[in-house]
Amino acid sequence: MSISELVTAISTASVTELLRVVWMEIAMASFAAIVYCTLTGHLAPADKKLKSGKGAGGQMGRAIVQDPTSYQRVAKALRQGDVTEAITLMKELPETIAGTVPCNLAPRLLMAVAKSVEFDDMMTQMNAFVGKIESRSLDAVLIEVAKNKDVAAGRQLQVMARMMAIPESPETLVAFAKALASDSACLRTLVEEAEAPLARLFAKALLEACTALKDVDLSLDIFDKVAEGDASFLRGVVEKASVAGDSTPNSKETRDVALYSKQMRECGKNGDLEGAMSVFEQQRRNFKNTCLYNAIIDVCVECGNNGMATEYFTQARNSGLADVVSYNIAMKGYLAQGQIAAAKGLLAEISEKGLTPTLASFHGFLNYYVNHRDRYGPWKVVEEMQASGVLPTAVTCSILLKAKLESASDIVNVLRVVDTIDPMDEVLFHSIAEACIRTGQLQLLSKYQEKLSSQVGSCTLTAPTYGSMIKAFGKAKDVKKVWHLWDEMIKRDVKPTEITLGCMVESLVANWCTGEACKLVQQMRNEESTRALVNTVIYSTIIKGFSHTKETGKMMALYEEMKAHGVQPNNITYNTILNAFAQGGCMDRVPALLEDMKAAVPPAEPDIVTYSTIVKGFCNSGNTDKAMSVLKDMRLEGKFTPDEVMYNSLLDGCAKEHRPNDALMLLEEMKKNGVAPSNYTLSMLVKLMGRCRRVNQAFTIIEDISREYGLKVNIQVYTCLIQACFNNRQASKAVALHEQIIKEGLCPDEMTYSVLVQGCLKAGLVDKAVELTKCAHGFATPKARGTAPGINARTLGELVSALGGEKSAGAQAALADAADCKMGGGRRQVAGSSKVSAAAPPWRK
Repeated sequence: MSISELVTAISTASVTELLRVVWMEIAMASFAAIVYCTLTGHLAPADKKLKSGKGAGGQMGRAIVQDPTSYQRVAKALRQGDVTEAITLMKELPETIAGTVPCNLAPRLLMAVAKSVEFDDMMTQMNAFVGKIESRSLDAVLIEVAKNKDVAAGRQLQVMARMMAIPESPETLVAFAKALASDSACLRTLVEEAEAPLARLFAKALLEACTALKDVDLSLDIFDKVAEGDASFLRGVVEKASVAGDSTPNSKETRDVALYSKQMRECGKNGDLEGAMSVFEQQRRNFKNTCLYNAIIDVCVECGNNGMATEYFTQARNSGLADVVSYNIAMKGYLAQGQIAAAKGLLAEISEKGLTPTLASFHGFLNYYVNHRDRYGPWKVVEEMQASGVLPTAVTCSILLKAKLESASDIVNVLRVVDTIDPMDEVLFHSIAEACIRTGQLQLLSKYQEKLSSQVGSCTLTAPTYGSMIKAFGKAKDVKKVWHLWDEMIKRDVKPTEITLGCMVESLVANWCTGEACKLVQQMRNEESTRALVNTVIYSTIIKGFSHTKETGKMMALYEEMKAHGVQPNNITYNTILNAFAQGGCMDRVPALLEDMKAAVPPAEPDIVTYSTIVKGFCNSGNTDKAMSVLKDMRLEGKFTPDEVMYNSLLDGCAKEHRPNDALMLLEEMKKNGVAPSNYTLSMLVKLMGRCRRVNQAFTIIEDISREYGLKVNIQVYTCLIQACFNNRQASKAVALHEQIIKEGLCPDEMTYSVLVQGCLKAGLVDKAVELTKCAHGFATPKARGTAPGINARTLGELVSALGGEKSAGAQAALADAADCKMGGGRRQVAGSSKVSAAAPPWRK
């Protein structure tokens, strides 16, 4: 028996089991009635009743009938077509009240509602059963519908499944595909709503239906959403279905069109538009077919040639071969080119041509507006969808949740649409979680977590869903909620995965709870069932946490535990430990760790990060010679080329040890190796040249690099240069740099002005210091763009002291303006005084 036959048998067995339960209940009820009547004498022969002396209408001859049970009354109402009465009675059943509609009645109820001419009214009454009907009941009805080829009932059941939040198992999807096999529009909706990759049996049922309908376009869409490993099997399915339909006229034409369409799409994927056009031009003489046109239009759009796409679409439209898929592809092309008006024109034309827009018609516009950060466009699309009778789906909501949500009201608007989607699947929940994290609305995430939990009913959320929530609340710094979710997951007997545990450990470490993370991992390690979850990534995350808290002892103890349990460290583990050594000044422990890397099985080869970390550690510990030696060894091995990070670390070491010649040599090597210097590189070079009394050379380096690499020098580099000028007693150059900064459109920050004022004070230029302080507070020219940054408290104190202390008029004015600057130009209160300054200070006049 093949796998597909086995699954079909299992599915049939499930329905058979359901029918067996129904017949068993009927048999047991009949047996009980016979026993009761036998014991009470109510099954006496007719002649005995007549001998009783009274007629059939007499008291003795009247049969005593037991009142029917609640279940029997429901069944009778359904049998008589009184669905309203059946629903009313069913609400009172104990099982229904407990949360599940009895499986022996649910299929009959679903079928009765699906066939009702008052479907909308029935669905209003069915709200009482939302989330209470099992998927196997729906499966049983769908199989009956497929057997009777009742497509109308199938469409109603498709609506019911969504509105009643009936879980759709893989078997349910297969049943839907078979029940709706003759309706291309319904099949397309199934495909569009299903998440990729499609389950193999579901895709098989869809493709068999498409082959019978000769819907090549939908077949190709299905192949786009299947797993690569299933593609070969499914191609065989299509071939068999085509062979089986050979007796049908045009079956050969259908296969040929599918083949040529596939050839064109393959050319499109390879960027070969000319090849695709050649296939089309050869075959359109033989076939006047919508699918051929759709394929070539799609290829043109994919290759970015919207002009040819428009030309082919016009040909198809003028020939009467354009369907809604043709319009969707053409709209996609216009949207890709930003031609929104042309795309809207085609959307309006769909209805004018008597066609019906699909979800794909509107989702293209939604994606366009979302990608262009348009806050209002998506909502216009949603309104148009609703006006066209196309209901939003989980995919619609996922697109909306990716939009530019700037406030709580934005996400609330999207969630109003989400509230219309039943059931809410876990994929949609993940989108909600990401949006809630972005907008900081974690209270909404809790609400939808509860909704998803209650909706699932007796089933629990999956480990990935718990992992997503744990990660979200971890980013929100809510450790209490993180632990609550973990405990709930364990309580519900949901087995954590490696990813779930990773999310938990990462959340704890990110919130400085590394010790708790370590205890949790040890507990998981001690349990046989969860031991395998504790992997290299988990250990490395905790090691990183101990590294950040500078708990080197705990970090190394965990590293030894990791090796003892046979968990192989990787480069991330080793580099994390090396970084801790570099930051903590423990470079004497580096050789032993490098030996561990060599001894690992397989050996852990040092990468560029390893070398950069070691270089940084030696430079931080004042041992630039060793850092240079590491660079030399790396050059000799020839596996890696130094990057900017490594060069900057070495330049920083040279700056600390006042080694300008080595720094200049490194700069030349950077240029030779094609590593462009950054502003950070310039900052260190300027500091070094300033300390070594080579200020003029600092100016030259900045000029040369900015010209050679087109680098715009930032305010941090200029601040370092100003400091270097003052340190070398070139105050005039430092002050001149202030005007140059303003001319270049840069915005001096608080540090820049503080360095300028302090430098002037040390140079004895008190008046210039006062003038620059006024500029810093926005009360003198030249003024920088933006908010006046002021100067820091230490510098202000030094200025007040230089002006004669707090009681001097100049000092009071300086303090008042500093306060006024912080208050945004409002009322000013002099520090140390309860009086508000009413007059402008002397320097403003």
